[in-house]
Amino acid sequence: MNNIAELRSKLLEIHEKDRKQTIHALITAEVFAILLFGLIGYSIFAGRNSETPTGVLFILLFMPVGVLIPYLFMFAQIRKRPEKINDFVNRLERGEAVTNVDTYTDYKLTLPLRIIRVRLFPMEYAHIRLGESRSFFKLPLSSENVQPFKAFISQPVTGYVISIGGTSAHWSSN
Repeated sequence: MNNIAELRSKLLEIHEKDRKQTIHALITAEVFAILLFGLIGYSIFAGRNSETPTGVLFILLFMPVGVLIPYLFMFAQIRKRPEKINDFVNRLERGEAVTNVDTYTDYKLTLPLRIIRVRLFPMEYAHIRLGESRSFFKLPLSSENVQPFKAFISQPVTGYVISIGGTSAHWSSN
C-alpha cells in the first residue's frame, strides 16, 4: 500500500473476501443446524412416543432459524461497509490523522464442543479512530496486510502545511 487509491482498492477487495467468507460461514452453520435438527428429531420420533410436548416441536422447528440471527447482523454491517471504506479514505485524503488503531482476529463460526471450541473462518479487523471525532471504523484486513496497513496510515500527511514555520526541528529563537 503506497497511496490512497491503492489503499481504497485493497480495502474493497478484502471487503469482498470477507463477504464471501461470511456467506460460507452461514451455509456451514445452517448445515450443522439442520443435521442437529435431524438427529434430535429422529431420536424423538424414532421412539414413536405420541406424547411429545408441542414446545419441543417448536424449538426444533425454530432451531435452523435461530442460527440465522447473528448472520443477519453481520450482513447488515457488510452492506454498509463500502460507504464506510470510502468515508475513511476520503477523511485520510483530507488530512485527518489516525489517533487509534487496534487490530484483532474475529471468527465467523465457533463450534462449542464439549472440551474444545472449534473456531472457523478467521478474519483480521482494524478498529480505527480518526482525528478528534468519536466515530470509529471497523475495517476487515487480511493477515498479510496488517503491517503494511499500519505503516501506511501512520505516515505523516504530505501536502498540508502543519504550522507557519514548517517543522520545528530547525527553528531557533536567536
